[in-house]
Amino acid sequence: MIKGIYADCIVGAYLLGTLFLRFMVEGSLQSHPIVSIALGLVMLLLLWAMIKIRFLRPNYFGLLGKKK
Repeated sequence: MIKGIYADCIVGAYLLGTLFLRFMVEGSLQSHPIVSIALGLVMLLLLWAMIKIRFLRPNYFGLLGKKK
């Protein structure tokens, strides 16, 4: 389990990497925007699954309040 600032950095790098990948692939998929959207959704689903099974436990850089 990875938590705290390390998880935040991993999530941030993952999101930036995903966005960069989508921009790189977007040029070759000009006539197929659904494929680009599906790729983005699959990548976000993978990140959500890692957070849901508590492999990653980010604190979102302290932006959210503490749970009681």
